Amino acid sequence: METEFVNANHPLHFLRRALPAVGPGLLIAIGYVDPGKWAATVEGGARFGYDLVLPMLVFNFVSILCQYLSARIAVVTGKDLAQICSDEYDKWTCMFLGVQAALSVIALDLTMILGIAHGLNLLLGMDLSTCVFLAAVDAVLFPVFSALLERCKASFLSTCIAGFLLVLYFFGVLISQPEIPLPMNGMPTKLSEDSAFALMSLLGASIMPHNFFLHSSIVL
Repeated sequence: METEFVNANHPLHFLRRALPAVGPGLLIAIGYVDPGKWAATVEGGARFGYDLVLPMLVFNFVSILCQYLSARIAVVTGKDLAQICSDEYDKWTCMFLGVQAALSVIALDLTMILGIAHGLNLLLGMDLSTCVFLAAVDAVLFPVFSALLERCKASFLSTCIAGFLLVLYFFGVLISQPEIPLPMNGMPTKLSEDSAFALMSLLGASIMPHNFFLHSSIVL
């Protein structure tokens, strides 16, 4: 019994248990930290400064809670969120939830295309319409290319891309080191008619229903 306890706390044993979760964790993370969210956040910060910091923090905390609950319910019940909805709700409610998830995926793809297009425009100086076309071609060809590969190779490729994007994101944050001129009495939130659209984009980029279904199924 003592030997088993020592082996359970051994670093190699911990790594063997933790490494299989790296790939799914990266996929969930890149589903949450996507180029569309970067574009929405950068646009909101460029236009309104730090006025929307507090709502953005609230959106992120709510999204983290929903992600945690979707994974927790899958671990406890042994079913993903789609199976639970199919068992608990009637046909029309399930159809509504399916349409909602499909629209969420479509909206996410559009924001990702726009985010990639803005990135190409900033990096290469190309025309924005050309960048949108190249990003759309990439969005169409990547699933086709992944389908031609074996499942393990496609998963490995997706994990590598997700890890590369996350590393670039943290590297960019460390390099930029922006100054945060926050007042001593806290962060005021100044809302206006113009900032309503930025808030809507930040809310949609933070709380994504389809990612909850993905998270609940990938932990099983």
